[in-house]
Amino acid sequence: MLTLYHAPGSVSSRIAWLLEELGAMYELVNVADPYSTGGRADARNPHPHGFTPALDHDGRIVTETGAIALYLTDLFPNAQVGVPAGDALRGRYLTWLFYQVGLTEPLVYMKGTQALSRDAAMARLDAAMMQHIEATLAESGPYLLGERFTAADILMMSLFEQARALLGASPSIDAYLALADRPARRRALQRDKPHAPSAVHAAGP
Repeated sequence: MLTLYHAPGSVSSRIAWLLEELGAMYELVNVADPYSTGGRADARNPHPHGFTPALDHDGRIVTETGAIALYLTDLFPNAQVGVPAGDALRGRYLTWLFYQVGLTEPLVYMKGTQALSRDAAMARLDAAMMQHIEATLAESGPYLLGERFTAADILMMSLFEQARALLGASPSIDAYLALADRPARRRALQRDKPHAPSAVHAAGP
């Protein structure tokens, strides 16, 4: 059984979307976010610092967004939203998955906190990163891996939607984000209710 510990409106919404894309049966357990409780962790949440997402797979705990995304897509190797080992696109998939969590997410956070204005080297890296992403979408899009939509797009689209106002004018980013309106995403958003009880969900068609 898959159990996702989730704070509505947080980054764990990305994993709920992924679970829907995978067609997985899972339990969604809403927990309090430490940001809203003065740093206190919800005792039900197995994440070591009380953050979300955290995934429990039959007692095996996986935390951190990138690790959970890779774990789940490897768990469902026949789902097109992942790229299994041996596939020619596996290297590109892993690269973009970790580019998002290791570079894009931290730089967007730094942009939001104004930290880039005080660090010229990181500001240059941020500009180069956005240029690289936009060039990739323009040259081989519509997705990061060309015609194939993957979990890397789920992570990137979710981040860019949340931070759209920080990114500046970009028709390519706008076109990319328009592709996020998918049935699985709509189902995940419908279930992303702050006061919804925990429930088992089977992904719909």
